[in-house]
Amino acid sequence: MVDVESSSEVLERPHELKQISTHWTMVSNPSRFVTRYGAAVRTYLRALLPTRDDADDVEQEFLLQVVERGFPTVAPGRGYFRHYLIVVVRNAALAHLKRKSKQTSVSADLAHVAAETDAAREWQLSWRECVLQNTWHALRDHQKRTKGNQFHAVLKVSVDHPEADSSSHAAHVSKTSGQELSPEAFRKQLSRARRKFGELLIQEVTRTISDVTPELLEEELRELDLLKYVKDLLES
Repeated sequence: MVDVESSSEVLERPHELKQISTHWTMVSNPSRFVTRYGAAVRTYLRALLPTRDDADDVEQEFLLQVVERGFPTVAPGRGYFRHYLIVVVRNAALAHLKRKSKQTSVSADLAHVAAETDAAREWQLSWRECVLQNTWHALRDHQKRTKGNQFHAVLKVSVDHPEADSSSHAAHVSKTSGQELSPEAFRKQLSRARRKFGELLIQEVTRTISDVTPELLEEELRELDLLKYVKDLLES
């Protein structure tokens, strides 16, 4: 049973990966990146920089540049977009501090930026949260597009109230949706919802991998502690 954390085309089989992405799709749509991963940039900068004002200034400058001019010096190759992005954001932070002060004390600020172990950890955690949130949004959109589909509703209530049984869950979904759902129907929808969530999660992660392969996908899922949600799909 997949315990999904609360917060298009669907990839049906791992061998279809290369049909989906041969580059970082975030690069070709900067505005979409800001919507989907801007929160990760914000969290990283606030953990990285000496003051919140510095972090907010760099975030504004960086995201405005991305929307207006795209990403700097991008030549997509084999690898993960978030690894490239953390370097770009860190460089933006350094440039901001250098512009901000010409005094010798700026070196202390730069030293603080260089010691970024905690900030890097925050980056990975916030990136993971963005991936999950984007997947939840995709599942909600799938439900809206499909008549009689309650995937988002049944999975959400199952995650939010793991102690309740299927009868209670079914009653809750019936009340909130206005559509009668029996306990048996709830269980069937829940099983399908978990699989759909896993498929959408895989699709979300593949968008951020260049020249994606099953090996790279599995490595990224494992590093972000997401493999447990899709392991059955990758093995099928």
